[in-house]
This record gives sequence, C-alpha cells and structure tokens, in this order.
Amino acid sequence: MTTYVKDLQPELVVNYCQLVVVSVDEQQTTAAYRKGLGAEWPFLSDADRRLLHELEMVDATDPKHGEIYIPYTFILARDRTIHRVYNGWWYVGRPTVEEVRTEWRKLMERRDDWVYSEA
Repeated sequence: MTTYVKDLQPELVVNYCQLVVVSVDEQQTTAAYRKGLGAEWPFLSDADRRLLHELEMVDATDPKHGEIYIPYTFILARDRTIHRVYNGWWYVGRPTVEEVRTEWRKLMERRDDWVYSEA
C-alpha cells in the first residue's frame, strides 16, 4: 500500500469524505491498479475517453503527439459543485495529501454544525 493511500484512506471515513478515481485504462487494468494500491474507494474506467472530451481535459494542440490527456483533481462540495480544481499538467500542479486535507477543512467550515473556530 502506498503512503498516500495508507495516510489518506482512513481519513475518508471519519471525515465523511469520498474519493473516486477515473482512469482512461480498460476496466481490468484499472481494477488491477486499484488492487495494487490497496485502495478501497471506487476506480472508474473511461476507456473510450468520452468523459475526457466532455470535460475538455484533452490537449490536442500538438499534431505530432496527438491527444494528450491532462490529469485533473476536482474537490467537490456535498452538492457536487466544484470547490477547487487542480490541473496536473505539470507534476507540481497536482495536490499533495495536505492540500487535499486543507480543501476538506474549507468545505467542512461551510457546514452549519461546524463549531470550531480559528482562535
């Protein structure tokens, strides 16, 4: 199990958060990758790349290399509106575990039953 999965997975349940991965690989490859990570959250397959095109997550400006799929991370609120987007075109644009936790904290602060202050 990777450090990322080992550190983050237990927090999902206690923080009432959910994680979903969408991959462009075939279902069998995606399932094998999930199993290899030891991840318990869903991994979905977009092997026909329809979702990527619908969300415009494709760079097709370089005819030499064809379509390049840009990795994104979306942090969604409870109503599934987008709270934050990380564009992973460059590796440094991908969120760290701590950045994901920070965004979860910001979303939790929106809740009526959130009683903690920044004191």
